[in-house]
Amino acid sequence: MAFLKEKTIPVGEQELTIRQLSGLDRFDFMDFCSDQTLPERLETPEEDASREEKEAFLVKASKVTKQWDRLNFIMSARLVAFGSHFDIEDIEERHQHIMASMSVEQIKHVHDEVAKLSGMELPEPEEDAEASNPEPDDKEPVDPKA
Repeated sequence: MAFLKEKTIPVGEQELTIRQLSGLDRFDFMDFCSDQTLPERLETPEEDASREEKEAFLVKASKVTKQWDRLNFIMSARLVAFGSHFDIEDIEERHQHIMASMSVEQIKHVHDEVAKLSGMELPEPEEDAEASNPEPDDKEPVDPKA
């Protein structure tokens, strides 16, 4: 008797059968994520900081952004590993196989499908604020006290 939902999705030119995460898989995934080392938090330089300090901050911010991108890739691939069951039984091996054989875009696609199938919330897609709320520039400023 199968209690977990399954779904076949296209991945590139192939198809992959994904499965809803079990309660145990979900906790194992959360444990994996919480065990990861987070990138360093940066403090924005003061307004009166020297040009060198500001440039050093930008270099470091770029490095930290890449670390976040890598961590996001690793964690997304782990969710894909939990949600896709094929010939590799060991979760570590399956995770490594997925990271080595799928593109970033494919992992994101499968990640989102596994998350939806498992009832996990996904962030809303970011929209351009100006595109969703166009305001004419020819308006006069309004005094709120008037």
